[in-house]
Amino acid sequence: MNLKYVEVDSNNLELAVNIQNTIFPLEDGRQNYIEGITNDPYRKEMVNYIVYDNEIPIGVVGLYSYNEYPRDAWLSWFGVLQEYRQKGYGSKIFDFFENLALKKGYTSIRVYTDDEFDKAILLYEKKKMVKEFYKNALESEEINNGTIIYSKSLTKKQAEKWNNKFLGLTAQSEKEK
Repeated sequence: MNLKYVEVDSNNLELAVNIQNTIFPLEDGRQNYIEGITNDPYRKEMVNYIVYDNEIPIGVVGLYSYNEYPRDAWLSWFGVLQEYRQKGYGSKIFDFFENLALKKGYTSIRVYTDDEFDKAILLYEKKKMVKEFYKNALESEEINNGTIIYSKSLTKKQAEKWNNKFLGLTAQSEKEK
């Protein structure tokens, strides 16, 4: 395994879109991905990578943070193409994300998901992330009935729970439809 991480830019955006759309097929996946990786006024930072094994693109991964929660790095667009799954790539890519967050000075990492992504959930639990169910009065019933947040401290302290702080997932979900 010889992994290389290349930041997504205008030169490789279409490749990143194609990988993302293969992993996460959405009706308007191209537009959704591009909106998701470009500057968002609520985000302090957003960086995305195409992951290569030797010269073969095998997946994508990203890191973002919210202006309102500047100490938390969130995992974004994390996925491995089907033919490379169950071979340890996901674990290595996750480690890259965690180390990137550490280098950038974040004190915790987080990811939100739902129970349909059971392989990802197994990885998050293997990586010692703490699970909690997300419910917020400003979110839709769909979001409140299925969203899980995983958290992990990057310091010696125990992971701080998210405690249902608002994320705006309903609006994001509406964009994806």
